[in-house]
Amino acid sequence: MKLPLFIYIFFITISVNAQEENLLQKKQDSIYIDELLSNINRLQSIDSSKQAVFEALKLAQKHKFIGQQGKAHKILGVLYASDYKKLDTSNYHFNTSLLFLRQAGDSLASFDHANNLSINYIHVNDMPKALKYAIDAVDISKKMNLESDLKKKYQGAACLLLGTIYADMKLNDSAVFNLKKSRLYFKDIKSSQQFVASNNIATFYLEQNQYEESKIYLQEALDGYKQHNSLDGIVYTLNSLGDLYFEISDLNKSLKSYQDALTNSAHTNLYRYRLNTYKGLIRVFSKRKASDSAIKYLNKAFDLLDSTEAPKLKVDILKLKADYLQDLGKSEEALSYLKLSMQLEDSIIKKENLPKITTILIEQEKNAGLEEIKDIKKLSSKKNYWILGIVSLLLVLGVLSYFLIKRYRNKLDVSDTTKNRLESSLQLEKENKEYINRKLVSTTANLALKTDLLDQVNELLDQIKNQPKQNLNKEIRETQNQIRIQQHLDSMWREFFTHFEEVHPDFLDSIQSRHGITQNDLKICAFLRMNLSNKDICQLMNVNPNTIRVSIHRIKKKLDVPTGVSVTEFLSVD
Repeated sequence: MKLPLFIYIFFITISVNAQEENLLQKKQDSIYIDELLSNINRLQSIDSSKQAVFEALKLAQKHKFIGQQGKAHKILGVLYASDYKKLDTSNYHFNTSLLFLRQAGDSLASFDHANNLSINYIHVNDMPKALKYAIDAVDISKKMNLESDLKKKYQGAACLLLGTIYADMKLNDSAVFNLKKSRLYFKDIKSSQQFVASNNIATFYLEQNQYEESKIYLQEALDGYKQHNSLDGIVYTLNSLGDLYFEISDLNKSLKSYQDALTNSAHTNLYRYRLNTYKGLIRVFSKRKASDSAIKYLNKAFDLLDSTEAPKLKVDILKLKADYLQDLGKSEEALSYLKLSMQLEDSIIKKENLPKITTILIEQEKNAGLEEIKDIKKLSSKKNYWILGIVSLLLVLGVLSYFLIKRYRNKLDVSDTTKNRLESSLQLEKENKEYINRKLVSTTANLALKTDLLDQVNELLDQIKNQPKQNLNKEIRETQNQIRIQQHLDSMWREFFTHFEEVHPDFLDSIQSRHGITQNDLKICAFLRMNLSNKDICQLMNVNPNTIRVSIHRIKKKLDVPTGVSVTEFLSVD
């Protein structure tokens, strides 16, 4: 029974509406995911941030949004990095993020991955691994195909992290070199990050008790932050200046710096910086024996302890409280605060340089998404194009299927070709190895010939000694001929080592790197690696057996060959 045309149109209309609704829902979910990820840094706690990211990740997985899955995993890596016990979980999310972001064509994915893993290992004080990934980040930043200013930005960030790690490892020259290099990169592009680098350089010099150098860079950072009206930077730098003046016992300037920092921090919510300011003021007033002022800021510091995540500062405040109580003669209370500070100090791991969670989507992208939704709504109102759209879709699917099948067949052909090339390559490699082995045997035989020639020259010289003077010319000519041959054969050793290295790559380098190994030892080691007997080696090198035995014994000591293992067995292990 043939259905009327309007029934076909009815079903097609339902199908198109369903597709449009699905597309509209995907766009709305995509925008919602971006909003969740971009507002993470506004949430009150890490747990609530994780919950929001997992919600975004679940939606992104539902619609198979590759890029958004990568961003969600990257943020989860940062959040889990705040707890050093969750380092493995953090690394898992960073590694997963790298896979998704590479698929999404993110050119910065590899840099972010190396940078974040380096910071993770700083948290747990695994500086060798932190250094490895920081060096990777520097190498990646050099190879980035970006415009000049953007490339310098990432190079500056990489050098800043690397310099910080070198400073922590007490590699002072490398630390200063990279920190100053970072500062120059940021200075070239007029980035405010220049002053972060200056601050880090100043902190390094302060730790090295190089106060004048530290003061120069702190003043540069302070002037730059004031020019950019960056309250965070101003407060941080003023606190550092207060620490510097305190170290050189200039209490008036130290107090002035801390008071300026306190005034500026009143306009921000930087509790950690304010807590650091209170700590500095407590130290100054304690040194001045101004107990009332010291206890005033000590109480203010304690009021802030629960409002900030700065464990090291908490340790310092608890110790200052213990010192204050001890000065008052309250030993038991002082001891309780000291115990608290020690417990907290034992439970924390370095957490400097935690990466900040950045805004994932800029406002322009949101606006673009809203515009696309408006376009879809307009399209849905144009019902006259529904049937044309379905027909076009079918045509596209047909063409796409044709190209997919053709591509699959081409892949099969390419696979067969690749297989044949691989087999040919393996055969050539096998033949090349056999050729090299033949050359090595040939060279060894030539060395034996050289030994025979040496014996002949020696015999001729013995004959010359016993001949009358008038008959010497003939023997001398013969001796010269033998020497010329000998000179030609001197190249045999070089050729021997060349072919030997092709058969046993890196063998000679690994032996030669040992202390005390001579050129003569290398020759003996090479012959032993070829499984030649002592007798064969004696003939090739024209020495007596005792000399070879003594040489092998010395080689055994130089290579630290274990007792009960022969040198030949030791050298034969791959």
